[in-house]
Amino acid sequence: MVLYLHLHQPWRLARFRYLDLGSGRPYIDERRNLEIFRGIAGRCYRPALARLAEALETYPDFRLSLSVTGTWLEQATRAAPDVLRTLQRIVRTGQVSLLSETYYHSLAFLLPPPELHEEVELHRAALQREFGVRPKVLRMTELAYSDELSRFAEAERFHGMLVEGWEGILRGQPPTYVYCAAPAPTVMLLARHYMLSDDVGFRFSSREWSEYPLTAEKYVGWIAATPGEVVNLFMDFETFGEHHPASSGILEFLSALPRTVRATPGLSWATVEEAVELPPRESLYAPMTVSWADQNRDLGAWLGNDLQRSAFEAAKKVGVLARRAADPEILEEWRKLLTSDHFYYMYVGGHGADAGVHQYFSSYGSPYDAYANYMNALMDLRSRSLERISEEHVSETGGRIRAK
Repeated sequence: MVLYLHLHQPWRLARFRYLDLGSGRPYIDERRNLEIFRGIAGRCYRPALARLAEALETYPDFRLSLSVTGTWLEQATRAAPDVLRTLQRIVRTGQVSLLSETYYHSLAFLLPPPELHEEVELHRAALQREFGVRPKVLRMTELAYSDELSRFAEAERFHGMLVEGWEGILRGQPPTYVYCAAPAPTVMLLARHYMLSDDVGFRFSSREWSEYPLTAEKYVGWIAATPGEVVNLFMDFETFGEHHPASSGILEFLSALPRTVRATPGLSWATVEEAVELPPRESLYAPMTVSWADQNRDLGAWLGNDLQRSAFEAAKKVGVLARRAADPEILEEWRKLLTSDHFYYMYVGGHGADAGVHQYFSSYGSPYDAYANYMNALMDLRSRSLERISEEHVSETGGRIRAK
């Protein structure tokens, strides 16, 4: 069994109106973001990490895998440094693996080089600085995966990647084996068992669910009855205390899981780094990008409508200017605007489960509000980039204005 949890909080935007262009107002509402982080720390991060730390100490065979975005680390450092210290302590047990990803939980994997490489390097440097580790397994934003990304992972010398265990990529094969990337056979693939993962991640506290209430004994029984070599349970860390409140019993479930697994014959734990050492069953092809976002498992969560595509195309163009500006602050602000959450808030999908999830995470009144606010901030950054480029040109020409 592989239990992998993802820790991420975006830098949410402040309200930025058209009239604010050129005003010098910050794009990020830092105070509000840190308040949100402190709230989640109290409900989720502290109690869940405390239970995981206890389980790691009590059961030496328990294993855990985590990914932590750079934006989460930044906010933890400022809002709840004790949470970061606890995380560092459990990593030092040697029973926890960390994964690499984009520093900003961004859509950098859809941009031309070198943005993806640079963001992954930024993230690697942050993990080395905070935890003293260099991960061997890569995950992209929301488990995005394609043949092209497997080639990137191979070039970056990763041993494995995480993928959504969806029928569209597995093509009849079960998610309970290790696979390898067809274009990059040195890259092993761990496929998320989405049914078992979503039983906890989405259905745990639903009283309408036929299996409610879910106990650790029932859940581990399902896992033990699942054929294959490895069951990959991948979900958001905020599952434990935030998406499902403590009153649902989710924290007690988390505590009971290692104990119940240990008492069940035939089951054992592995980190992602241990699991990718298993021999692959066969190769997988993914000519189109798949992800764990929404029911279609594609890029529609961020680029499924005209608002999202318009915003992303504009962000790409501003990125060219931000690089030309050669200003680290401008480049950092652009990368914060590249965080996938901003595009996620622009989702327009009518009714249904997907729409409900998008609305849950968004603080905007509508996707159109999210789009307008984002574009105002982006256009302000564009103007700043052009101004900086112009200043550099004047400096290089000694203040002389050249005729064109």
